[in-house]
Amino acid sequence: MAVLGVIGMIARSELRRRWAALVALGVLIGMVVAVVTGTAALVRRTATAHDRLERASSVADLQVSYFSDDPELARRVAAIPGVAQAWAGVGMVGRLEDQPSLAYIGIIGGPADHRGLYEPVVVRGHGYDPAAPDEAVLDERAAARWGVGVGDTLRLRLLTPSDFLSFDTGFGTPGGPVLKLTITGLTRMAGENARQMPLAVSPALASRLDPVSTAVMLRLEPGPRTVAAVSTALRRLGDGLARDPLAGEFPALQVSRPATDGDARIAATQRVLVTGLVVFAAVVGVAGLAAAGQAFYRHHAASAHAQRIEAVLGLTGLGRAGARTLAALPAAGLAGVTAAAGPLIAGLLEPLGPLAGVEPHPGYAPHVALVCGAGAAGLLITLLLAGGTAARTGRRPADPGPLVPRLGMAALAAGAFGPAARFGSSALSPLPAVSSLSPVGSAAAPAATGQGGAGSPLARGAACMRGPVWLWIGTAFALGRRRDRSPATRRPAVAGAAIGVTGLVAAATIAAGMNRLVDEPQRYGWNADLEITDARPEIVNRLAADPRVAAVSMLDASTATIEVDAEGRALRAPDPIQGDGPGDAGPGAIGRGDTSPGEDVAVYSLAPKATTRAGPVTSTGAVGWTIFEGAAPRGLNEVVLGPRAAQRFDLGVGSTVSVAANDGGHAVLTVVGIGVGPVPGGERLGESMLVEPATLARVQRTQPLRSALVRAVDPVNPVNLAAALGTEYELDVGRPPTEIANLGGIGRLPALLQTVLAALAVAAAGHAAGTTWRRRHGELAILRTLGFTPSQTARIPLTTSCVSAALAVAVGLPAGMLIGRLVWWEIATATGVSADLAIPVRMLAVLPPAAIAVGLLVAALPAWRAWRLLPGAVLRGE
Repeated sequence: MAVLGVIGMIARSELRRRWAALVALGVLIGMVVAVVTGTAALVRRTATAHDRLERASSVADLQVSYFSDDPELARRVAAIPGVAQAWAGVGMVGRLEDQPSLAYIGIIGGPADHRGLYEPVVVRGHGYDPAAPDEAVLDERAAARWGVGVGDTLRLRLLTPSDFLSFDTGFGTPGGPVLKLTITGLTRMAGENARQMPLAVSPALASRLDPVSTAVMLRLEPGPRTVAAVSTALRRLGDGLARDPLAGEFPALQVSRPATDGDARIAATQRVLVTGLVVFAAVVGVAGLAAAGQAFYRHHAASAHAQRIEAVLGLTGLGRAGARTLAALPAAGLAGVTAAAGPLIAGLLEPLGPLAGVEPHPGYAPHVALVCGAGAAGLLITLLLAGGTAARTGRRPADPGPLVPRLGMAALAAGAFGPAARFGSSALSPLPAVSSLSPVGSAAAPAATGQGGAGSPLARGAACMRGPVWLWIGTAFALGRRRDRSPATRRPAVAGAAIGVTGLVAAATIAAGMNRLVDEPQRYGWNADLEITDARPEIVNRLAADPRVAAVSMLDASTATIEVDAEGRALRAPDPIQGDGPGDAGPGAIGRGDTSPGEDVAVYSLAPKATTRAGPVTSTGAVGWTIFEGAAPRGLNEVVLGPRAAQRFDLGVGSTVSVAANDGGHAVLTVVGIGVGPVPGGERLGESMLVEPATLARVQRTQPLRSALVRAVDPVNPVNLAAALGTEYELDVGRPPTEIANLGGIGRLPALLQTVLAALAVAAAGHAAGTTWRRRHGELAILRTLGFTPSQTARIPLTTSCVSAALAVAVGLPAGMLIGRLVWWEIATATGVSADLAIPVRMLAVLPPAAIAVGLLVAALPAWRAWRLLPGAVLRGE
C-alpha cells in the first residue's frame, strides 16, 4: 500500500507540474486517431455503397427479357426449378418531345406488388401513386442528362411494337400515344436495368399501355449450382420459342445478372478511392503517432533525473512508469473524447466521387462501432505511449560525465582536424586535448598516437574525407544516431517523411494515369466525334457525302460464342467431342453440350466508308478501335480482343480461339491484337472483340445492330455538327463509358491527396529537424569548443536536413513508383483499358530539388540557433 501511495504522489506531482504538456499530447493523439478512424468510416461508407444500394433496391439475381407481351411465357420463366420469387414488368420506349435533338427513353412498369424485386430508392420527392395514370419516377442520372426535376412534366410519344422492331430500317413518327407524365421523384437503382429503362411508371398507367417487351426479375434459391441450372433451363426454353422475323437482332431470351454487371463497372473507381483513403490514413497514422511518441519521450526525458532519484530510493522501474502513466490518465480521457469525434464528424461525409451517386441513404450516417472504437483507441494509445516512453527514459543509465554522450562526435572531430585536435589516451579526459586545439576548417592529417592515431580506424576513416569537415559531420548526424538511443527510435520522423514521399509519388503516378485516360478518349476506344445509332446504309452514304464529315465508319454489333472447356478456358481449336444439348455456361451462354459449353461475347466489325474528301480506307483508319498491342484484323480468320476479354480467356497476341459459327461449324481465329472500341451494345468496356465484316457474318448469333461513327472536318465544331444532325438522327456525342465516367467523376481528389501527403512529408521533415537539434545542441557546443566557427556550426544542421530529405526522396521515389504501378495495373484491369504506366515526369523532376529546398527551409531556424550558440553556457548547463 505504501508503494501505491508513493506512485499516486508522484503522479499527482507530475500532473500538477506538467498538466499543460499532457493536455497538448492528449489532444495531439486524439486528433491523429480521429483522422484515421474518421477516414476508416469514410472508407467503409465508400466501399459498401454499391452493395447497400443493391440490397435497398432489391436487385434481381437474374433478369430475363424478351420482345413481346406474353404473360404465359413470364409464368413459364417463373416456374423454372430454382426460382424462389419472380416479378414481371413490361417495357416500353418513348420519344422525348421537348428535347432539342432526337432522344428516346426506356420505360418500365408492372404490378404494384414487387415481391421484394426491383424497388428503386427514392432520393428526392416521393414515389408515384399506384392508382395515378399520369405519375412516374425517373432515375436521377437520366434526370440530370435531360434537365428534369421533381414536379416537372415529361412529354413523350410511345413507340408501337412494330416501330421498335423497325429501328434498323426506320419508322418515321412513332405510332403510339402521347403521354404527359408528372415526375414525382428521382430514384437510384443498382444494376444496368436503371440505365436501360430509367423511367418507372405507375401500375395504373402500365396496365393501359401496349408494351414492346417484358422483363422478368428472378430471385433464385440459395445454392452453388442454382444459377447454372436455371441458366440451362432458360437456354432450353429460349431454343424452343418461335422467333419474330423482325426481331433478328435479339435472342429469344436475353439473360443478364444486373448486380454483377453494375458492380464491375464501379470496381475501378471504388479501388481508386479506397486505396487513396487508406494511404492517407496510413501516412497520417504513422507520422502522427511517431511525432506523439517522440513528444512523450522528450516529456519524460526532461524529468529523467527524478526517476534516477526515485530508483535510488527503491522504487522499481514498473512503479516509476506506472506513476507517469497514471498522471497521463486525464490526457488519455481527453484523447479518447477527441478521437471519438472523428467518426462522428465523418458521418456527415457521403461516399466520395461518383460513388456518392450510389449511396442509398444520403445524409448523416455515423458508425456507432467506429465511434466507440476510436474513443477506446485514443485512450489506450495515450496510456501505452506514456507508459512505454516513461519506462525507456527510466532505463537510461546515469551519465558518467558531462561530455561522455558527446564523445563520439568529438572524437570524430579530433581524428579529422589534425595532430593538435586529438584526445589524450584517457577517454574520460578530453579537456586537455581541447586546450591544444587550433582553428579548423578542413580535413588534415590525423594524429600519430592515441585514439586519433594514424593506425586507428577513426584516423583511417578521417583520411578518406575530402572537402569541408562540417559537410561530413552533418552527413554523419543524418545517417547515424546518438549513442543513448535505441535502433527502434533511430529516425521515426525521417521515416514519416519517406512514407509521405512514397504516398505522394504513388498518388501522382495513379493520378497521371487517370488524367491521361479521361483526357484522351482514344485510350478507351473513342476515336469519333459522334455516333449515330441504327444507321442504315443510305444514312451512311448520306454522311459520307456531307462536306462537314471527314470520315465515317459503319460499326456492326452482334454476339458471338467463344467455345470453352469445362474450366472456362477458351479452346484453341474445336473440341472433337460434340454434345446434343445446350451447356450450362451461365447466363447468356450458348453451349455445344454439357462437356463443352461456350460463353457469349459482344463482337463488332468496322466498315470504313470513303468520303468525298478521302480515298479508299480500311479498318485501320482513324475512326474505329484503338489498338494497344498488335494490329487490327485484316483477314477472315483474325480477331482483336478487348483487354478484359483477353484476360478472362487467358489469350494473347498469337493465340488461337475457337468460335462457334452460325452454320453449325467452327471458326478458328488468330488473335492479332489487343484493343478497345465504342460499346454501343452496353457491355463492359474491354469485354468485346473486333473482326472483319465477313467474319462477323459467319459467327454472329443475331442480326447486327448498326451504328455510324462520324468524325467532323477540322474547321467544323463537332458540337455544331451534332446539333445539326441531331434533329434528324438519334446520336450520341461520345459520352465516356460508365467505367471512365466514374473515374472522371473523382474530380480533384487525387490532387487533394497529393497536397495532403506533401504537407505531411514537409511536417515530418520539420519535426525531424526541430527534435534533432534540440537534442544535439551539446554536441554542437563541443564542436565550437574544438574550434568550429559560428558559420561552420550553422552549416551542420543545414547539411543534416538536406541529407535527410535526400534520403527520404531516395527511398520514397522508387517505392512510390512501384506502389503506383501496382495500383494502376489493378485500376486499368478493372476498367478494361491498357495498363501501360503514365509517368509523372514533371513531378519526378521537381521532387529532388524541392526536397532539398524544403530541407534548407526547415533547418533555417536550427541553423540560426547553432550560429548564435554559446558553448560555455551549454556545457555548464550539462
